[in-house]
Amino acid sequence: MAICMVFVLIILLGISFFELIILRLLGLQYDSFGSIVIFFGFYLLLELPLSLIANAIPKALKTVGVIQSSKGWLSFSLNAVLTFTLITLMDTMMTSVKINWKSAIIFSLITGFISWKLKKKEEEPPMIGSEDFELILRKRRKP
Repeated sequence: MAICMVFVLIILLGISFFELIILRLLGLQYDSFGSIVIFFGFYLLLELPLSLIANAIPKALKTVGVIQSSKGWLSFSLNAVLTFTLITLMDTMMTSVKINWKSAIIFSLITGFISWKLKKKEEEPPMIGSEDFELILRKRRKP
């Protein structure tokens, strides 16, 4: 269990370091190392549950047949808007960290594009009423 937590922490730190480099190139300014650690701590704390919801919305809409693919522009847009909202919220709440809105938009588009590309490899959820969907339901009903 501890090894898994260390592994996840290393991955999160790696992603945060990559995001920090991109944000620094885009003009992120901070007063101290502690303020940037707090910034990314809160960012990760808020981003993880919100991204789970943002990723579930296109899949749910695909399952019920509202959209044709869970990997399209809706997924990209939700991710980019979520990232922009969090970055600007953190910028507003923390006076020791500053990033202008143009840089936040560019960062949001970059992370949205990366996420969109990574989702291309994921399998689409089955449609309601399809054979695959019924098979999943039957497996869940069995004790």
